Order: sequence, then C-alpha cells, then structure tokens
Amino acid sequence: MSFITELKRRNVVRMALLYAVASWVILQIADVLFEQLGVPPWAFRLVFGLLVLGFPIALIFSWIFELTPEGVKRTGDVVPGESVVAQTGQRMNLLIVVLLVIAIGLLAADRFSPSGDRTSADSKNSAELPVSTQQPGAAVTPDASIAVLPFVNMSGDPENDYFSDGLSEELLNTLVKLGGLKVTGRTSSFAFKDQNVDLREIGETLNVASVLEGSVRKAGNRVRITAQLIETRNGYHLWSETFDRELDDIFVIQEEIAAQVAGALHVTLLGVSAAVEGSDPEAYEEYLRGVYVLQRNPDELEPLDRAQAHFEKALGIDPEYVDALAGMFKVWDFKNRNGWGEFLETLGRMKQIAGELERLAPENPQTLSAIGRIAIVNFDYARSEKYLGRAATRYPASVPVLGEYATALSLLGRYPEAIAVVDRASSLDPLSLDVMRWKSFFNFKAGNCGAAEEVRNRALEIEPDAGRYHYYSAMCIFETSGEVSAAIALAEKEPLGWARNTALAILYDAAGDASKAQTYFDAMVAEYGDSASYQYGQINAQWG
Repeated sequence: MSFITELKRRNVVRMALLYAVASWVILQIADVLFEQLGVPPWAFRLVFGLLVLGFPIALIFSWIFELTPEGVKRTGDVVPGESVVAQTGQRMNLLIVVLLVIAIGLLAADRFSPSGDRTSADSKNSAELPVSTQQPGAAVTPDASIAVLPFVNMSGDPENDYFSDGLSEELLNTLVKLGGLKVTGRTSSFAFKDQNVDLREIGETLNVASVLEGSVRKAGNRVRITAQLIETRNGYHLWSETFDRELDDIFVIQEEIAAQVAGALHVTLLGVSAAVEGSDPEAYEEYLRGVYVLQRNPDELEPLDRAQAHFEKALGIDPEYVDALAGMFKVWDFKNRNGWGEFLETLGRMKQIAGELERLAPENPQTLSAIGRIAIVNFDYARSEKYLGRAATRYPASVPVLGEYATALSLLGRYPEAIAVVDRASSLDPLSLDVMRWKSFFNFKAGNCGAAEEVRNRALEIEPDAGRYHYYSAMCIFETSGEVSAAIALAEKEPLGWARNTALAILYDAAGDASKAQTYFDAMVAEYGDSASYQYGQINAQWG
C-alpha cells in the first residue's frame, strides 16, 4: 500500500481539508464578533496563530488515531475487519460540505449585503444632489473610506521629503476623484506624519476603515515606491505592492495604485477614471517642491515667493502643466488676500492664469475654483456660486472645493447651507485648521457665537498660534451683544496682523478711544498700503 493511499485511508487528507475550511469559518466569525465586542487586535492574531499551530497536530492525530464506537484508539490497535474509517470519512465529507456552504454564505453576505448596495447607491446620489443638501459622511459607508498617510522618505536625505509628501498628496487627490470613496483630507492624514500611532486609533480619529501607507526611495531618476492598504480595525493587509521604476513612470504608478486601492475596497468607479495628468518628470519634481513649500505657511511672503519660483520652473519646462498653473494661481491668490503686492496687479495675474486653466482644462475642479475665486474678489457672488457649486457637485469629496463653495454660499447670505457644506468638509478632514476657519467664520456671520467659540477652542488645541479665530469670535461678540471689553480682550490675542488691527481699530472706536483706534488703523496702512482696501472700508463703515 502506497503512502498516499494510506493517507487517504486514514482520512488525513479529509482532515486537512476539514481543518482548513473550519479554520476559515472561525476566523470570519471572530473577525465580526471581535469588532462588535471591542476585542483588541492582538486577540484575533492569537486565534489565527493557534489555528496554524493546531493544523499539524490535527494531521498527526488523524494518522495515529482512529475514532471507533468504543472511543479513540491507536490505528495499529484496531482489528482491520472492525475499522469504521470509511464511515468516519463519509461523516467528514458531510461536515466539509456543510462548512463550505457556510463559508459561501459568509462570502455572499460580505459581497452582496444591502449595505454594500447602499454604498453604490449613495455614492451615485452624492454626485447628483446639490452638495449643500447632503449630510456629513452620508455619501458612502464606512467600509469605503480611506486615509492616505504620508509616505515615509527612505532616501536618507530629509530634503527629499517634498517628494514623498507630494506623492502622498497626489495619490489622495486621485482617490478623491473616484466615485463612492470617502477620502480623508490632507491636513488630517498628514497630522500622523512621523507619529507611531496604532492604526485602530487612526481609524477611530479619522473615521476610516482603511489606510494607504508606504515608503519612497528616490535616487537620481530611479524611484522605488512601496504601498500597502491596511484595515484599521484589525491590521489586515488588503493589498500591497512595490514599484521599482524610472521617474518617467511616476504618473503610471499613481494610476495603478489608485486603481488597485479601488479594487481592493470594492469601489465601483461609476465611469470615473483613475487617470493622472502626466508631465515631464523634472517639471513634476518642481511642482512637488512648490506644493511642499506652499503648504507650510501660505500667509507669509517668503514661502509664497519660494513656491512661486518652483512653479515657474515647472511651467518653464511644461507651459501647459495644469497642476503647476493651479499652484501658481494659489500663490497669487494668497498674495492678493494678504496684501503682498498691489491689488490690481495680483488680481490681474490671477485672471491671466485662470484664463489658461479654462483653455486647457475647463471642467477641472482647480479651474472652476479659480474662476469662482476671481468672481468673489470682483463681488460677483452669483457667478462664484455657479462655478464653485459645479465644482462641488463634480467633486463632492474634495475638501478645498467644499470650503470654497461654502464661502460662496455665505457671501450670498446663505449661512445655514454654508455651515452644512463645511460640516461635510469637516467630516472628511476633522483636523484641518482651514476647515475650522471656514466653520468659525460662517458661524460668526450667522451670529452663532457659541459655535464659533467651540471651533476656536478646538483649533487652538491643535495650533495655539492659529490666526483668525480670535478675530472672528471678537467680532461676533461685538456685533451680536455689543460687549466691547470682551471683544477687545479676544482681538488683542489675534496673531494675524491685518485681522488684529482691523478688529482693534473698530472696537476701540466703539469704546470711545478714537486715538487708539486711529493708531491701529495707521499701523495697518503702514504695513499693507493700498492692498488692504477692503479692511479700510470695513473700518470706516464702522466709524461712520
């Protein structure tokens, strides 16, 4: 009798199959129950380890022993004519069939459950409904949610952080364009950079079911990118891959990663492509450098000038690089907002770049946002709402787009709608100071001083020197209750120069100290010149 035949006779092969199927069913049930009961992730790994250890023991037991009517006996002690190994094998076959049916049922429930159907339906509706009518987080189920953590720079040179951070952000932006996927905003995702935080905690903080993380090693024109998609509830790797390519292939890599992530999360793309706009690799690097600098402090002139230099280099290589043009628009927009340059000059540059964007990519969200922003500067709020509303409808998961649309709504006096939109942005990017600024401002304009104060307190927990929050709270108190002393106390804490001077010029005049009010007004004129014309008008309107 051959060894294989003896394995079959002693039901060792059946035992292997039975054990494997039973283990899979146990793991699936544990996965569900452990999550519901709040069992820590290590318990699931313990169950898995015990099942692995039990596998060879089960096979050895099946080889050495036989189950008889009198109980368990060593196989060698059973009289051949009295062996019931055939009947035992039939029972094992039946049990295998039953477990396979259960396994197929679990798979079907996971793949075709009503909650999965609701994901697709809600995602489709999210693209069709006006953004202002959507409830925060209602567009997708938690299973179709992801945070892109900043990829680790493995190049050995901190100067290459711009590349790893930039690649992470570009992947985030690509995933935002896919229908049916909730993507955490950049600020909240990047809050965990260089932090050794448990994935479960990240999942709970950001309300996401999975994270995309990885590393980047760049050397010359070669780049090695390792990406992995992990479930936050149990640390399971849903997908991972390493890309070892030339820098010329960077856009193809981004497309592949986005498509693989969508597939692993069972996201229906609803006709939306994961295509990434390509450009010259050198232009791409300059663009990433510009974004890296711009993200640090867009309200100060020095980083704005540095970012502008990088975007200009990128456009010198590829004059029709849409992302670099959009970056340049942001530079001039921030200069316009903060008075870094003559007002009409900065606005003229914004209009010029917006025209180029409209020619190259008329439906790109960055183009629609640029046109909408210029309309705001020109006080054409209806046109702004039209373009920014179109951008928000096409890209309901883009936090910057939602914030800009909410701003347009607020300028039309539609504060409840604006707050609803920014609440949705907050659900996507809960740690974003920009989102909190919008929320604070809209509540200030709506007269909700208590809500503005709550936002201010939360923002200052994250960044004690964050600007505008004291200004908004001070002006809200002044305009709703007339408590000048309390408003002055808040305004004096405001770190942003133009905001502090504007508030104090208004508030000291209201307190009867015209001389001190004039001092703050003169200080602003000395620092900002003609570029703060809106604030001058605001102050003079209050002075009467």
